[in-house]
Amino acid sequence: MTINVAIATFDAIVLGCDSLSSRTTQAVLPFTNGAGFAMDADGKEMVDAYGNKVVSTAHLQTVVTDVFTGARKMFLLYEDDDCTVAAVTAGLAVLNGLTIAGTVARFRREAAAQQSFRTVEEVVKAFKEYVRSEWEHFVKLDSIPSERVPYLPDLQFIIGGYSLDEISGAVYKVSIRNNSAEAQFGWETKSGACFAGQADYVERLLTGVDSRFFDTLCQRADEQILSARRAGANEVLKQLETAKVAVPEGMQVELPEAWFDPGPFDSYAQIDFANLPTQYAVELVELLVNLQSGMQRFQMGVATVGGRSHVGVIRRGEKFRMLNEPDLVHSHTGYNHDL
Repeated sequence: MTINVAIATFDAIVLGCDSLSSRTTQAVLPFTNGAGFAMDADGKEMVDAYGNKVVSTAHLQTVVTDVFTGARKMFLLYEDDDCTVAAVTAGLAVLNGLTIAGTVARFRREAAAQQSFRTVEEVVKAFKEYVRSEWEHFVKLDSIPSERVPYLPDLQFIIGGYSLDEISGAVYKVSIRNNSAEAQFGWETKSGACFAGQADYVERLLTGVDSRFFDTLCQRADEQILSARRAGANEVLKQLETAKVAVPEGMQVELPEAWFDPGPFDSYAQIDFANLPTQYAVELVELLVNLQSGMQRFQMGVATVGGRSHVGVIRRGEKFRMLNEPDLVHSHTGYNHDL
């Protein structure tokens, strides 16, 4: 997994990400989290043709098998004298034998040779179409039933930039699997913060809750609402019987489906994103990326966010800059102590 963050101010767009890359596999771990052997309709453990017990797939889960540091998740998409666009990515790390950085490099080379872009939106559209084509080939989309598409691995981007034809900077969140590109910060200042990937702690800090809490809240509320409705219906029937009101034989009360709408949460962090100095925006992106990365260190299981934090800055009329980026080094020069 990955943490991606973007902050837009009046003066700059600051991108941030971590540098861990992980490989995963789908597996069933018996006797953990309620998982066990598969049962038949009579409650007996099932066996295969060789007498081996069958493991239930009801508890299929994603398991991390390998983690690498040094992954490149931030890159320039397009740059000329009038337009600069950069991105960070989460999700798939490789497409058709190329890293995402390699795929971006091919797009940048082909795009520069074929056309020039006047707006950030044009770059986003062309890039999404290019990567979508690569993704469809990678997942063999033509041979996959449509109902399986929502479960295919996704590739996400946060893309930001400036162009002379646009008054302010623009930031988009792109999902290749969903074939979508959503403009962020639609309000007048065009400023704010957005995030993608594994961002639960960042989400909690900025909005007060995260998606897991939200889903759990809705599920429990729906269960309690349905239980209360059933109890209410039974109480009405009981009172009718007590009052000796004839109830038609076999009468059943159809309850509407329970649904809970918590509405928007208003506990957003009180930050004036529009007026943040660029240095403040850089430091806030550092904080958010390092928060997600740091909490991973103390959680149970294998950390899938971490490594070196990367920060990039886009300003109108200036080239895209990644800050304090290290060069490749050769440190282990052997055991000869001669100078």
